[in-house]
Amino acid sequence: MINRREVLTAMGAGLGAAALARGFPAIAQSRPLRIGALISQADAQGQDEMIQPYDQQMKLGLELAVAEVNAAGGILQRRVELLIADDDGSPAPGAAAALAMIKDQGAEALVSGFILAIRSYMDRTLQRENLNIPVIHACQTEGTYCGRVVHLGSTTIQAITTLLQHLGADSRQRTFHMSDWTPSQRTVSRQFSNMVQGAATGVVLVTTPVTGNSPGEYRGAVRWARELDAKNLWISIPRPYAVNVVKQAYEIGAGSSFNYHFVDFSEWQASQLPEGATIWTSVPFVASDDSPAVRDFVARARRHAGNDLVTHVAFTHYNAIHAFKLAMEKAGTTAGDKVMAALDGMQLNTATGPVTLGRGRYATMPMYVARGTRGKLEVVRKFDAVATGTTCA
Repeated sequence: MINRREVLTAMGAGLGAAALARGFPAIAQSRPLRIGALISQADAQGQDEMIQPYDQQMKLGLELAVAEVNAAGGILQRRVELLIADDDGSPAPGAAAALAMIKDQGAEALVSGFILAIRSYMDRTLQRENLNIPVIHACQTEGTYCGRVVHLGSTTIQAITTLLQHLGADSRQRTFHMSDWTPSQRTVSRQFSNMVQGAATGVVLVTTPVTGNSPGEYRGAVRWARELDAKNLWISIPRPYAVNVVKQAYEIGAGSSFNYHFVDFSEWQASQLPEGATIWTSVPFVASDDSPAVRDFVARARRHAGNDLVTHVAFTHYNAIHAFKLAMEKAGTTAGDKVMAALDGMQLNTATGPVTLGRGRYATMPMYVARGTRGKLEVVRKFDAVATGTTCA
């Protein structure tokens, strides 16, 4: 059952007026091309999935791309409509929501949700139902799922590799790794063990938003890390509330005891940091990048959203729509098998540089090592083409 389902006609007034003024290509009077997206809100028990504000950032990137694509003539001369459904934060409800968008609303392509386990479940469901639908996942992943889904978010290996290259050997000394207990994050724990953990003091798996748990509570783990005399905290908790690790460390007087390395981090999380805190991260987009293309993307996104927050989550979901456009127009059809074939090896030119799909349908892409302080996420170093590290054949 789909919760909070909505159809977004995603054409910003400003963009539409500008396009009309310059005479944008006419969109054929045919049925719209509907692209479905899964965005987590709450599970079947009503437990908030606690991905805010990434839910709004996902919508921002998708809506902006749809608006701009429509202003330029749509895809295959068809107007694009965006469908959004709640995946209930779980694979089975997420697959059911995807099926409903396909069968009941006519979705011809899907953007997978925040919950990584939905990818494999959706693959199996689409195959069982004999549905020929292309799927893109645009959030960060562990890089080990090898199925039909195309990945335009970064992998944790891309983030860890670039952090290590920039920070050097000191970042591998007296490490303490925090992850959550989901299967994908246990995979990240193994990656961390192989890549970083030369002189580890401890590892902890923390809870996620499940009824009866206390997601976002890390004081006990921080105290343990301090007792073990850890120096480098490596944090691979994908939800926005992971910033609580730093906030709570400072609350209990242990903030300055550690260096903080986040495998994923955003401008919103930087706004939540306590005064005096510094963190390191590696992500595929930083809004403060001074390059003209990134400045232009940020300005367009801010106009569309009506506020200043633009994160890598918005950027990668924007790229997902443009990847569908490029592949569908190359294939001359929306048929899933032909679109997926067109996506294989595709190079998508983005605001940060080329994103190239390769092995296992993961993307080699630019990555930014960034430093976060209260209210700021600043570029320190850019890597232009970082390999995915995937083990897919």
